[in-house]
Amino acid sequence: MPVETLVAEMAHGRVSKIVDGGKLIGISIDEGGVNHAEGLESGFDWPDLVEDIDWSMVTPFRRLVFEALLDNVPRGSLITYGELASAAGSPGSARAVGSALSSNPWPLVVPCHRVVRSNGHIGPYSAGSGIFTKRWLLVSEGLEIDAEFRFDQKNLTKIAREARDATIQTKM
Repeated sequence: MPVETLVAEMAHGRVSKIVDGGKLIGISIDEGGVNHAEGLESGFDWPDLVEDIDWSMVTPFRRLVFEALLDNVPRGSLITYGELASAAGSPGSARAVGSALSSNPWPLVVPCHRVVRSNGHIGPYSAGSGIFTKRWLLVSEGLEIDAEFRFDQKNLTKIAREARDATIQTKM
């Protein structure tokens, strides 16, 4: 039977991890209101939980997407759904990537809040208070997100697909 453990208590909500048989099967963000995400990331190192994830809970495609995100998009960076699809080996599958991320059982651990639309809008978020939580998380990572939920394109991560691209990317 799964065990829920409180990880962070906030003024208006809580974050819990859900473990079954020693494996991480979920992260629960229960938060109320627009600006009540404060404290969501503080005091806990979410990436440390990656090794505890129960990957059997997701399809092979979703695992590829989640691992591509973990491998390529560090804190304070953004990637588009299309770029993430390419990084996961499925160019042209931006909508499938969006679908996979919308049911991410491990928000914060698998940082799906860092995936954005190519049109400059941060897009939806299925955890906490939705787009407001996504905006707060991105701002807490040092990114500028305006009141209309738009981001600066300079923060986008581009995935190098060839050795030549990797050389260009590292010289910038």
